[in-house]
Amino acid sequence: MEFPVRPRSSPSRRLPSLYACCNHRYIAVLFAVTLFLHWPGDVSAFKDITVISFDKGFKPLFGDGNLVRTNDGNARILLDRFTGAGFITSDMYQHGFFSANIKLPSAYTAGVVVAFYMSNGDVFLKTHDELDIEFLGNVMGKPWRFQTNVYGNGSVHRGREERYTLWFDPSKDFHRYSILWTATTVIFYVDEVPIREVVRSEDMGGEFPSKPMSLYATIWDASDWATGGGKYKVNYKFAPFVAEFQEFVLDGCQADPIQEVQSDSCDEKEAEVESKDFSVLTDKQRRSMRWFRESYMYYSYCYDSMRYPIAPPECVIIPSEQERFNMTGRLKFGGSHKRRRLQQRRRSPLKK
Repeated sequence: MEFPVRPRSSPSRRLPSLYACCNHRYIAVLFAVTLFLHWPGDVSAFKDITVISFDKGFKPLFGDGNLVRTNDGNARILLDRFTGAGFITSDMYQHGFFSANIKLPSAYTAGVVVAFYMSNGDVFLKTHDELDIEFLGNVMGKPWRFQTNVYGNGSVHRGREERYTLWFDPSKDFHRYSILWTATTVIFYVDEVPIREVVRSEDMGGEFPSKPMSLYATIWDASDWATGGGKYKVNYKFAPFVAEFQEFVLDGCQADPIQEVQSDSCDEKEAEVESKDFSVLTDKQRRSMRWFRESYMYYSYCYDSMRYPIAPPECVIIPSEQERFNMTGRLKFGGSHKRRRLQQRRRSPLKK
């Protein structure tokens, strides 16, 4: 992904008939319990995060009036026919946990990209690192699609993309999106559900992100590639497209990008972050991650054998995932994925 400043050319289940005669209050309670039992996340993992306001950690990147800071410490970024917008952290960080509650634009958003990502491309032009969460727009009535990506040391020749849909409409309400980055692990979260883990492999060498990065948020026009491979363009009849951000988390060590030796204070901060619940996946969280990936991931570079005849070294091939994909790393179509998703919705991910 290039910088936009340099743009590139839980569903309900049918209640048993046994309860058909029950009163509405009993049905409401039973329904709430059912949702609770089937919720895939682990709220306790995020119990010790500390949120900050926009002004405490960020500054404008581009877009002038299309970045709107609110009195309650939140921010909105807009895309119209003239420009997009973006903001960036005031400091760079060496590892940490980075997060925000985000509400995406509604209605027809084809070609609109909202990105929440970490990068140091403005400092290390040819050897930059990057951790991406990119929302790729949607055609009205279709689910939003998004991708995660990992680059290290300028390794853009080896894309590590995965693409997914969601189990909710991200334009209806705020949801928390998070990136955990340590010296050995990257974990992407949606709400309290871990959706992807990349564990550093010795064979990766310098292709694991290792240099201080800033956190960015941007919205921009990517009509040439974002939705349907560029088939569906931005329709400015629906503009402005608005992405809202609140409850930011910047739990990392502020670092000088050209400092060769990490300070003792960063060692202490990194140890503190790694001691928190969100840094170590429990068995319950791993079941939640498997539930998400088997239900909502529709592309993985690890299963793209046409692109990578030998899977990259960090890939962990999981047979239950692999059987769903063809040689291009995309889902095998013909209804099997839809049937699998319906089966997943009828089973609690906590019981797998």
